[in-house]
Amino acid sequence: MNLVYAQIIEIFVQDGMRMGRIRAGGAVKKVPLELLTDAECGDTVLLCDGVAISKVQPVGAAENNNVPRDSR
Repeated sequence: MNLVYAQIIEIFVQDGMRMGRIRAGGAVKKVPLELLTDAECGDTVLLCDGVAISKVQPVGAAENNNVPRDSR
């Protein structure tokens, strides 16, 4: 199992399947987005063996979600 974080740079339909062009490091690749119906350009996704399986919050986004924290 290979897990990689990547950013969606384009969304398109190919042969009836929702696809995305993603950038991971310096590489650009086409991957299926069928599991992520709400994915948009600019989203960061987790790829497993070449398939986008989950959207990922950008670093720092979790700090802005208004969750109470221990103030010690």
